[in-house]
Order: sequence, then C-alpha cells, then structure tokens
Amino acid sequence: MSINIDSPEGRIIRKLIPFSTMPNNIFKVICGKITIETAHSGSFLFERGDTNSDLVYLLKGNISLEVAPLKIEMIKAGSESALFAIAHQFPRKVNAVAKGEVYFLHLNTVFLTPPDAKELEKKEHQEIKKAKKADSADCIATLLMISIIRALPPVNLHKVSQELEEVRVKKGEIIIEQGAFGDYYYLIKTGECLVTHKNSEHAQAIKIAKLQVWNTFGETALISGEPRAETVTALSDMTLLRLHKNKFLKLIKEPSLSFIDFIELELWQDKGAVLLDIRPPDEYEKHHLTNAINTPLFTLRMQIKSLDKNKLHIIVCKDGKSSESAAFLMKTYSFNVKIIRNGLDYVPKGALLPNSQSSDERIKNKESIEKNHLTTSPDLTLNSNKVNQALIRENKKLKFALIELKARYVNIEKENQAWEEKYNGLLNQVVESKFKR
Repeated sequence: MSINIDSPEGRIIRKLIPFSTMPNNIFKVICGKITIETAHSGSFLFERGDTNSDLVYLLKGNISLEVAPLKIEMIKAGSESALFAIAHQFPRKVNAVAKGEVYFLHLNTVFLTPPDAKELEKKEHQEIKKAKKADSADCIATLLMISIIRALPPVNLHKVSQELEEVRVKKGEIIIEQGAFGDYYYLIKTGECLVTHKNSEHAQAIKIAKLQVWNTFGETALISGEPRAETVTALSDMTLLRLHKNKFLKLIKEPSLSFIDFIELELWQDKGAVLLDIRPPDEYEKHHLTNAINTPLFTLRMQIKSLDKNKLHIIVCKDGKSSESAAFLMKTYSFNVKIIRNGLDYVPKGALLPNSQSSDERIKNKESIEKNHLTTSPDLTLNSNKVNQALIRENKKLKFALIELKARYVNIEKENQAWEEKYNGLLNQVVESKFKR
C-alpha cells in the first residue's frame, strides 16, 4: 500500500532510521513502496534462515526475537531498538514472533541499494536515482547502501553514523598516497576516483580500479598497519565520508570478519569452499596448501569480478594480517568469506606442498608418467584402478577419522584452558585472602 507522508503511519515511519533524516523527495518515493501488514499473536514476521531481502520495522505491539528454545530479545514498538530494521542480517539469524497483535512494515532493500544504471531503467527507479544525488542525503541512508556496513549490528551502525566526518575534494586532488601511513577509511558519497599502484618509485602507475558512489577504500593500510599500497586520485569533485582508524577497527572491522582454524579447512572444502592464497607468487611457489588458488592481494580488486559469489571463499596468507584486508575487501562486494586464523605460520609444515622442482623438471616428470601409462598393459591398468579405488575409499575413512580427532583435540584444549583459568582464579583468591589476614 502507498503511505501518505502526512498520515499517522507516515509520521511514525518518519521517525525510523534511515527515514528520519531523508529529504522529503526521497521519503515520499520510499513511502510509495512500503507495505504495512498485521500479524496475530504467535505468528512469525520472519523465520530463521529466511533469505527474503525485505527490511522489517515494528510500528505497533511487541515481538520476540528467538532461537529455539532461547528468547534473545523482546522489542517494543516505539523503543530505541524499534527505530532500526529488525534483525536485518540476511539470511535471518533469528525468528521474529508476534506477542499479541502487531503492525509492521516491510520494504525491499532494492529501494535502499544502488542498482546498476541499466537495472535502474528496467525497474523504473529513476526517481530514487535522482533523489539520491541530493546534497542533503542522510549519512545513514548512505551507509545502508554498503553491504558490509548494512550487515553490522544496529548499535554499531548508529555509532558509525555519529563518528563519520564529511569532506570535499577537488578534481585531480590526491586523497591517499602510496607509501603514506593511513588514518582514515573512506566512503564515496558523490563523485568518482581512480586507484593506482606503482611497483617501484620510478615505474609507471598501474590502474587498479575506478571507484564511484557507494564504493569504499582505504581499509587495507588500517587493517595491516602498513603504509598505503595504492594512490587514490579524484576524477571529479567529490564528497567523501571518512571514519578515523580507531573507530573503523572497533566498529566495522572487528564485527565484520570471521575466522576458522586450520583443522576446519578440510570440512569447509568438502562443502565446496574455495581456498585463496593471497601471498605474492614467489612465496606461493615455494610452498602452499592443497587446492589453494594464488590470488595476490595487490591484484584482488582487479580479479574480484571473476570470483563466484555463490561460494564460500577461505583466505590464507603468511600470518593472517593480509588476509583480514582481503576478506574485508571481498565482504564489501557481498562475498561470504572466512580467514584461516594466524595464516600459514600456524599450519603444520607437512600440510604444505613444496614446489622444489623447476618447471622443466615437472614437465619431464609429467611426460614420463604419461609414457609409462601408455605402455602399461590393460590388465595391469584394470588391477591398478581397483587398487586405487580401494585406497581412495580407505583414504576417505582416514580423512574423516583425522578430522574427528582434530575436533576432539580442540575441545580438550578449550576445556584445559578453562580449567587453568579457574585454577588461576582460585589461586588468586587464596593469595588475596592470606594477605588480608
């Protein structure tokens, strides 16, 4: 149903985030896309695992956020929690259950997400596109355009919006320079810029990417603590929102990244996960993990369009630090990403594949194997195939047994750590009590 912005419902919706500070022309367009519904006591507004991309806001009544059998939070209409979209991560992490009769609205995120220009024409969203160019566009509305920020907890999102600083730059101005130390994370509100990289001081600059409205940059140096690896130059007059390094690390980076231990890698690969080794090619050639694809960090932004968003990507580097930068970049483009904790430094050496042979030696060995295969008799080949199949089956059994043992080992380590913490706590109490006497 279309909502009149001056109606009682319109005034309630106007107080919600990000609608509260939208320009009237944007808010009027959005109200034409909103649907208001009623839910009876005990019914679900949405269920855990739902992938529907509608944002849901509570207008009247109470709802409970639950993960059976636990009740996580009770949300009441008009409360501070109800100012934000309810549990807006996708897929849904909880059930939203009506406690009594409730009124709620839902709005597809497509109306708050910047689609491609061609898609805009197809879906007839030209009004929204023009409205978004208004100088007075609200910073929270801008934040909701960026997938990695939209997935943040509502409290973090609100704090980020309060900490953002708006800056303007002129065409041709250098925003960040390769080799400098970074202090800020940037979000593009208007305009476009060019990202370039030099392999050496006097080398020709390589064009990495052109960034436009709702793109972000500057996170790599903040996460790694190393100097800027790229130069970003304004291609037009620009309006940027920037967030200081300390706030970025605490409010955005920490809640956005997900880690696994090396012993979990095989389980995820069995489920179809893709392993990316983001070290430089020369380091990858020395040794790497089985099935790891070498995608150096400095080329990741250029290659990102060729990666499959439907698959989980697991990232590994030497010590885990560069992996955080790569994972954050990929999550900015809506990829599902996990990081191998502490990188290859904590991986058993026996798990790494050495590349000690030269390319010529590998070719000769391959030709030798193929020649021997061609001269093998059919009977021997048949018997060999049977043996191979038996070995494969046995290898799978051993593989799953090893994974199970590794999982048990991790649990024992955690229990041991917990007992040590309890012991130390009790010991401190005993020492303190003796001193008090």
